[in-house]
Amino acid sequence: MGSIECATNKVKIEDVEHWLKPLLMKDETIKFAVSIKAKAAKGEGQLSDVTYVEAKSNTDDPKIYKLAIKSGKTSEAMREMMPLRGICINEINFYREIVPVLVKFQEERKIQHPFNNLAECHDSLILDNMEVLILSNMKEEGYTMHSRMIPLNEEKIKQVVQAYAKFHAVSFALKDQKPEVFAELDKYVKNVLKGTDLEQTLGEKEFFDELQKIAQESNLPQVAEKLQALYKLTDAVDPPDDYAVIIHGDCENNNYLFKHHDKQAVDVCFLDFQFSRLASPVYDLSYFLFACMSKEDIARFDQYKKLYYDTLCEFLEQLGSDPKKLFPEDKYDEQWSTFAKYGLRMMFSVIRNCLAEPEDVFDLMEIVDRKVKLSTRQELIRKCSERTSPIIQLAMDKGFI
Repeated sequence: MGSIECATNKVKIEDVEHWLKPLLMKDETIKFAVSIKAKAAKGEGQLSDVTYVEAKSNTDDPKIYKLAIKSGKTSEAMREMMPLRGICINEINFYREIVPVLVKFQEERKIQHPFNNLAECHDSLILDNMEVLILSNMKEEGYTMHSRMIPLNEEKIKQVVQAYAKFHAVSFALKDQKPEVFAELDKYVKNVLKGTDLEQTLGEKEFFDELQKIAQESNLPQVAEKLQALYKLTDAVDPPDDYAVIIHGDCENNNYLFKHHDKQAVDVCFLDFQFSRLASPVYDLSYFLFACMSKEDIARFDQYKKLYYDTLCEFLEQLGSDPKKLFPEDKYDEQWSTFAKYGLRMMFSVIRNCLAEPEDVFDLMEIVDRKVKLSTRQELIRKCSERTSPIIQLAMDKGFI
């Protein structure tokens, strides 16, 4: 992870001790010493502060909790600008209400290798003026964050693609076998950013204007034209749809932690479910691939697309459902034609922040509270153009835009 601690994280030890009280007081005879070990780097938590904490009991054989505590940003300006409370509660609901159902369903089906690519949730609190999610600190379990400035390599892309396939497959199978249970889940996760306009705050018009200018100067008129269309694209990824599943919704590379063995990625843990909701599975997959793969990986795009579908079908069969009935391959292709452009639209701000030098990494709280301007350095914008133009060309070649 980055080396710059987030200056906007004002969480104090007394806050942490208060939030942990319900968890640590389950046995009143045991006392815990609580300490803050670190805070997330600047730019890692745009809507929540992440504080890494250790709680150690005073017993002869100490019980130790190593935790990552997410708490909603306290900025009044941010909370006025966007439904920050609803966003944080959306993630709490995902862990409280959705995850137990997905876990139980897989246990009932006796799945040997289930989708479990999540941190354990120890507790969550919805207070009058704060939302808190208490998770296991996966970094203490050997997981690490990939450098934001470098696209994911082939093995890590495959890890994520297969994990998404299994995650989405549980939704498909649950909807098939227990439709009334699946229908209940819809009330817990929503499109919490619908109708929220961050475009002006993030200076996206100026950014897209510069990208268009570079495309025109590079004799890429079609790319320039598509950039204009993508900038104007409104959020419409959540229509009533027979193939909607519970999605992750926030597929940038800061939201994956990887575990390695002999320098090879062998597992992935998903972070940040604040934007989880019912939508097309292609929203997750296209957002992830477009935002996280390199120019060199474009040649493997069809392989990744097929790997997802093959893994989904295999896992659906293990869960006891018929993949050809629930999500035929021609419908999968239709979903790409309909929804991939929304994943493409999400790519730009992600890559902009990934490629920024440490001093230019944006922190939304600083932008809103202190009126800090995002970097418009030509070198950064040129790097963004070099990274995004081949992806736009891929989407054009595939007929997604």
